[in-house]
Amino acid sequence: MIANLKQSIGQYRFFMDYRFQAYKTELTQLLLQLKSFGVLFLVVLGSSVLGLILLLFLGLGKIIDSSDAPQYGAQMAWLYLLLQSVMLSAMKSAIKNSAQRAFQQTLVKRYWLGLVDIKLLLLSNGWLIASLVIAIDLSIDQWLRVPHFLVFLLLQFILGILCLYKPIALVYGFLLSAMWLMLPFDVSPLSYQCVFVLLFALSTLMVPFNFAAKLDLSSLTGFWLMFFIHNSWTLIWRGALLLCVFMAFEVLLQERANLADIFSILSLAFVVLFSSSLQFDCSHLHQQYSVFFKMQNKQTAFFIGQFVPSLIVLLLSLIGFFALFNQASGLLLLTGIIWCAIQQAIVQKKPAHYALVWMITTGGLLAALT
Repeated sequence: MIANLKQSIGQYRFFMDYRFQAYKTELTQLLLQLKSFGVLFLVVLGSSVLGLILLLFLGLGKIIDSSDAPQYGAQMAWLYLLLQSVMLSAMKSAIKNSAQRAFQQTLVKRYWLGLVDIKLLLLSNGWLIASLVIAIDLSIDQWLRVPHFLVFLLLQFILGILCLYKPIALVYGFLLSAMWLMLPFDVSPLSYQCVFVLLFALSTLMVPFNFAAKLDLSSLTGFWLMFFIHNSWTLIWRGALLLCVFMAFEVLLQERANLADIFSILSLAFVVLFSSSLQFDCSHLHQQYSVFFKMQNKQTAFFIGQFVPSLIVLLLSLIGFFALFNQASGLLLLTGIIWCAIQQAIVQKKPAHYALVWMITTGGLLAALT
């Protein structure tokens, strides 16, 4: 019996080593796929890593110390959980080793797969690790004053599991919890977190709605809707990052209201960045299916249609920005549309210069204000 146990432990360790190597390989491939945005993310976001980490811990501080403004703390928790889910969704294939998943099920016990998945999930979840760093530093008295933070930690772990095995529940859960946060009254921070748990639990019981079955693929509208339904990730990560930008704008505006114009330009710059970069996906899709629509004599409409999704995302983002911060401005709207169109044209003609044009334009607008 002891010999069999040792053999099982040895096999499990061997399997764990294999999965860890596969995990690192897939992450490397994922980073290589971002090469077209390499300069952009390195220069724009890479230089802001320390600031982003500071904002991360600042957000955690607002979640923990939210007794004076429980609804705001719950909103920060919702955004934190959303960004965590977006990051884990990007890494999901590497965590589960999806490419060899079916083959592994024939080699090892099913619960072994689950154990290794959870280990790699914990390794990948930087958001949960940051929360645990703060949690370890809290004393017993502090824990007794902030019991909602323990529920929040539990939520972070549960949502990671849902991301791996039932991602549709995350969609329903975030929609239901967003509606809960919009109710015009405050409750205790613990009540907010407990209702989050309840809503995400209910979301696991909801049946997915198959909207795609009702679409007509021969029409351009149906074609684009089908594409974004099956590639919803392209919209989800952009929406999540824009929410992060808006929340950062709100915090900065409270601290330095006199710099509102500069913050508005920076927010506009990121709105244009996340919306116009969608043109990379749309342009690739146009090249892929241009022959199909040429056979239907819709090649001109299909060519023009590839620019529409980015502009729709831009307009919706600007409407949300204007509504949230009461910053409605015709000049800002016009600048955003022209800027987005220029970035789309760069994607079509000189994609390698996309990041450079965006940074020069951002710097020029900021210089014009000073």
